Amino acid sequence: MHSKKYILPIFLLYTLSSMFFLIGFATMYYKEAKSKIVEHHEIHLERFSKELEYLLRLNNNIDNIMKLKSIYQINLYNIKTHRYIYKSFDMPKFKGEFYLANDALYMKENIHSRMRKIELIVELKNQDIADDIDNLFWRVWFVAGVVFVFIGIIAFVLVRLAYLPLLAQIRALNNFITDTTHEINTPLSVILMSSEMFDKNPPKYLDNIKIAAKTLSGIYNDLALNLKNNPNSISKFDVQKLIESRIKLFELSANAKGIEFEINSISFELNSDMQKLGKIIDNLVSNAIKYSSKNSKIIINLDKNSFEIINFGTVISKENLDKIYDKFSRFDTQNGGFGIGLSLVKRYCDELGFAIVCQSRDNQTKFTITLRDFNIK
Repeated sequence: MHSKKYILPIFLLYTLSSMFFLIGFATMYYKEAKSKIVEHHEIHLERFSKELEYLLRLNNNIDNIMKLKSIYQINLYNIKTHRYIYKSFDMPKFKGEFYLANDALYMKENIHSRMRKIELIVELKNQDIADDIDNLFWRVWFVAGVVFVFIGIIAFVLVRLAYLPLLAQIRALNNFITDTTHEINTPLSVILMSSEMFDKNPPKYLDNIKIAAKTLSGIYNDLALNLKNNPNSISKFDVQKLIESRIKLFELSANAKGIEFEINSISFELNSDMQKLGKIIDNLVSNAIKYSSKNSKIIINLDKNSFEIINFGTVISKENLDKIYDKFSRFDTQNGGFGIGLSLVKRYCDELGFAIVCQSRDNQTKFTITLRDFNIK
């Protein structure tokens, strides 16, 4: 419903402006085509008038004219006697040679026989022009209507294609703001509650405060890193030691859910950005803890070619696998988060030349990162 609220004004603005342009164009075309139809019929009336004059001169009388079967209605007015010799219609009063009324095109012209023995005013009425103009009118506006419908369809498609992705980003940003307040409020509440209850069980509530503080620190880092675009700082370091040091930061939150780490790794050095790889590990480990079932385990495998992290619990549906790296994308609102952790992982993997693949099925989710030295192309 909200999308219609935004799409409808844009759609109406586009279609109405197109409609006014189309009406203007159709009106100009109709007038131009109508003038050509009138001109065409005027030429035919003039030719017919010349033909009548030729017949009049041929025998120097009106007999041939009276016998003529014409597609036009004819009046013959004798100038000398001031009387109609033949009258088939009422002629409207007008100045000039031609007159276009709603139902017909009228013409009057002087003709005469040899030596001007007979002088006539011939009056002609052409009713076919009305049908031609009517046909033109309906043809023009039918085409204009078809074009308008086509423009409306194109406008609707273009508005959806151009606006809906923006609307999705606006919605995602609104969700992000809402989630931010929720995510920050939760560890703050833990810190406040634990500080009030600290005297009753110092070790327990101190651990709670540490976990909440680290959670706040992680939230801040995720937000700060997403607003920055830091260049790579390449150095050589031991990947196994980096992983072990990063996992220690999550032991308390893992223990709170009864989760154990199973680490299978070898020691080797990698030429890359240690801070960015550390952040990749942090987000993948945090994500694995968040979506793991209670009292389960997280498996971490490391060799010179790849880093794998496997957790057991909530899986990602097939239709969402391609969207998990989109910023602010969230497919499980129960576990919190901003939907920026995996987008940061993907960004850093791209910057460092790593490939990342996610597989999620049968209660198991596995992220695999292919490692490579930064100087290897």
